[in-house]
Amino acid sequence: MHPAWFLATATAVPAPEDQADGVVRLLDDGELAKHPDPAAVLQSWLDSPATGDILSRSEIYRAVVKSRYRTLDHLRQIPADEVLARHEPEVALQILLDHCGRSTQRWEALATAMTFDYDEEKITFGQLPDSLDPTPAGAQTP
Repeated sequence: MHPAWFLATATAVPAPEDQADGVVRLLDDGELAKHPDPAAVLQSWLDSPATGDILSRSEIYRAVVKSRYRTLDHLRQIPADEVLARHEPEVALQILLDHCGRSTQRWEALATAMTFDYDEEKITFGQLPDSLDPTPAGAQTP
C-alpha cells in the first residue's frame, strides 16, 4: 500500500453525526471546496476529541491554520503557541499588528503575555489579544 494512496483515502469528509466514529479526516482546500460548508468542517476538526497515532492535535491545528477557509474564530480556539511559533506565524503577526496598532500599552502587554512558561496552562490565540486590553471602563468599580 502506497502511503500517498492511504492518506488520500483517509481524507474523506467526516462521517455524519449518526455515524460519528470520532476519527478526524483532514482534507486539503481542494476537497474542502466540494463541501457545502468548509468552515464547519474545520470547526469539526477543532471540536473533535479524537487524536491518536494517525493525527496529532498539532497536525489538526496546522491544517486549520493553513486552510483558506479558516476564520478568525477558528484561529482564536487554537493554543497561542501553536499559532505563533509552529504554524504560519505571519498569520498571527498580521492579526496582532492589527490589534495592537500604535498602542504602546498593548505591545508591552503582548511582550509580557508571550513570556508564558510551558508549565503554565496554555492560553488560546483568542485569549492572547483579549488579555492585552485593560479592564473595560464599565466593569471597574468606583
